[in-house]
Amino acid sequence: MAAAGVASAQKVRGQFAVPGTEVLLPYTDVHGAEDGPTLLLSGGVHGGEYPGIAAAIEVARRLDPASLRGRVIVLHLTNPPAFWAKMQYLNPLDGKNLNRCFPGDPHGSASERMAAKVIEVLMQADYWIDLHGGDIHEELVPFTIFSDQGPAAVRQTAEAMARAYGIPRLICSASVSGGSYAAAAELGVPAILPEAGQLGQLDAEAQETHVQGVLNVLRLLGFLPERPVAPPAPQVYTRLIWRRASQRGLWRRRVHAGERVGRGDVAGELRDVYGDLLEEVPAPESGEVLFTASALAIEVDDPLLAVGAP
Repeated sequence: MAAAGVASAQKVRGQFAVPGTEVLLPYTDVHGAEDGPTLLLSGGVHGGEYPGIAAAIEVARRLDPASLRGRVIVLHLTNPPAFWAKMQYLNPLDGKNLNRCFPGDPHGSASERMAAKVIEVLMQADYWIDLHGGDIHEELVPFTIFSDQGPAAVRQTAEAMARAYGIPRLICSASVSGGSYAAAAELGVPAILPEAGQLGQLDAEAQETHVQGVLNVLRLLGFLPERPVAPPAPQVYTRLIWRRASQRGLWRRRVHAGERVGRGDVAGELRDVYGDLLEEVPAPESGEVLFTASALAIEVDDPLLAVGAP
């Protein structure tokens, strides 16, 4: 939905209340000088993914309403409880992963209510960029995901956004159930999920990767007057294959993000607290390791690594 009638050239700051909780989602709503479409930009769906959070704040500060066409709604912190608790993956209010709760439930648990509120905001928008990065115990190389689901026009626009973002790895993937970009595709909203940064570090280079990626997408979509930069052609993967822990143990990885593996190669091992081997963990597929857990302590079903494959 376009922001028809909005020509006020102003920034409005505030907080969205999540009904049934005490959670407040801080935002900046940037109204351009000209009518146009609306884009939702979110940071901090996962509380320890700091470059995306910092980038969302920085974009909100940099955008000049006088030179903007349309409207950009920036959610600075999409998961404040996880951010302030310094928790990876999960919301401490209900132990759920917010990025597995979309489109949410306004009568559900805290994360489900938060997801429903975000989707309520999304329904004002024509596009969504959901900023991510390596969480507190995630070693990661940058990549951008978009969904291969939904109408063809939605998929094509999402792919164009992902390419314009400029990260050299692109994943056109079947949507993860409950994920942000999956919910958006089902609702007919083109969306991308860029990942940059790792290990819960506030890395200036990763932050600027996000900032420049967002600005280039805004140029592509006509929000900003400049012509978009044409990044080099990315490596495209059609599958992101995860390996999760089958048991609790101490994780010793043998591969790192950015390395290539063959299917069945030993990617790491789980040992017990005495150091005895519990199991060797094979790579789930041949391809590039895009993520691996860096934590020593691993619980059942924790992600250990993910491989991008053609």
